[in-house]
Amino acid sequence: MKTRTQPTYSFGTMIFRPRARQYLANDLIITVVCLAGLAVAGIDGVFMGNVLLWASLAIAVCLVYRFLYLRSMRFVITDEQFIYEHGVFRRTRDFMELYRIVDFREESSFSQQIFGLKTIQIYSGDRSTPCLDMTGMDMSANLIPFIRERVGASRKRNGIYEITNR
Repeated sequence: MKTRTQPTYSFGTMIFRPRARQYLANDLIITVVCLAGLAVAGIDGVFMGNVLLWASLAIAVCLVYRFLYLRSMRFVITDEQFIYEHGVFRRTRDFMELYRIVDFREESSFSQQIFGLKTIQIYSGDRSTPCLDMTGMDMSANLIPFIRERVGASRKRNGIYEITNR
């Protein structure tokens, strides 16, 4: 008696990171204001120069943290899972089974459009992560069909079929 075997789908692991340009899309204006504050605070005789200096330094520290946080983000897609890694001082890994992904959405704010970036939102039936944003992806990167193919293969491998009520 012959047994049927399921076809195996192996795509390998892919890793995506937000582009550094996303930092500029998010924080360019604040960065310019901070640098201007530091420059003005360095001029002798400026009213409240010390306060301006310390405020600008505090903002600069926050901006450096935001940049490090953005650069620490990783989106790992395996054959079975979508893993979101993030954090500077405390690393966190959120796991989402690929077969739970139900929908996608692409959006691009005005500042992201200027820098050629987009955000991909992934919706899932996962309780802990119902919506996940892949921020800072290249506008030209066609990631949704790539992820959709892996989701379909994962559903076939796990014997999961979607039944809709029309």
